[in-house]
Amino acid sequence: MLLLTGINALTPPLFAQVDSTQNRSNSGRLQDLFSVGTGLQHGFIFPHSQAVQNTKGARPTGVEAILSRQRNDAPTWNLCNCFPRQGILLAYYNFDNAILGKGTTAAYFLEPTYRISRKTLFPFKGAAGLAYLTNPFDSIRNPANQSYSTAVSAYLLFGAGAWFRLNNHWWLNPSVNYQHVSNGGMKQPNKGINWPTAGISVSYQPLIRPYYRGTRLKEKYWRTYAPRWEVTAFGTSRRGYDANRNRIRSPLMGLAVQRAKQVGRISALTLSAEVYHDEELQNELTKASIKASPVKAGVMAGHEFILGKFLFSQRLGYYVFDQTPYFEKLFHRWGLHYRINQQFGAGFNLLAHSEVAEFIDLRLSYSFQKKPN
Repeated sequence: MLLLTGINALTPPLFAQVDSTQNRSNSGRLQDLFSVGTGLQHGFIFPHSQAVQNTKGARPTGVEAILSRQRNDAPTWNLCNCFPRQGILLAYYNFDNAILGKGTTAAYFLEPTYRISRKTLFPFKGAAGLAYLTNPFDSIRNPANQSYSTAVSAYLLFGAGAWFRLNNHWWLNPSVNYQHVSNGGMKQPNKGINWPTAGISVSYQPLIRPYYRGTRLKEKYWRTYAPRWEVTAFGTSRRGYDANRNRIRSPLMGLAVQRAKQVGRISALTLSAEVYHDEELQNELTKASIKASPVKAGVMAGHEFILGKFLFSQRLGYYVFDQTPYFEKLFHRWGLHYRINQQFGAGFNLLAHSEVAEFIDLRLSYSFQKKPN
């Protein structure tokens, strides 16, 4: 759903937290700048744990195709002091390792872009989507692959770079990126693939227009916004094995409560708490003859980027209740949430311990917020 709706979501009115922002951003809207591009990426596999040392030394190479559109007008500038790009990123990677095989990724990306000079822009990028991988773990055919065990996995990318204008229609984009693939704990083994890359792409932009250079509005209207409260139900289905080594699916279900306070035009600080019951964790405890609860509860502090109807969140958490011996108390969450309207939203969230992704859950939320006088 996020990939299908994303292309229309990050256009003014850029959704902050109340309707007043929407009214501010309607005037002066200009046509989007569309572009199509292609590029190459090359990097190395980061063997982040002992189980995946058999991937050390691999040098993955990828070819990518990019379809994007960009805002370039006064309302957008006044909101974020940038020219946000969004689009679809497609890539094909040879991981340079027989165990890992090859992979194809498809992702939706958001790229806030800042003007440095008339011909130079600075962007940073976040992308989320899916990856199709050719050589998953198999106890007979590929037992050495501890990195992934499902052909389809989740894909994340974070990066930064530069845009250089070559002429009226052509742009050059060198970049560095950190990319990650895992199935979110739905099937083991699942240590994930982590690979930093550096690359370069070239883009063609049919429509040309000078970038807006006006003075940014200094009115900090968001200071009048009351905190936004959000109640979220989340869950997923995790794959594992019973005591007889039969494959089974086990539900994970939880509830979270969050308070978010907007502190900038596109930024909010968050405090939250969550509790969830993990039936797959119960199975693991039973097989290990450990008497402990499969319930975990934690508190988190974090940040949200408010990017159109999307909220991109980063949170650091601490378990206040966790009787299991498998992970440390600290954890982190990364999420992408789509605001359907003022009250309801949907999205997904990744929970990880250090460099190990534990699971990805799907989320439905209800938000409420007192409107300013």
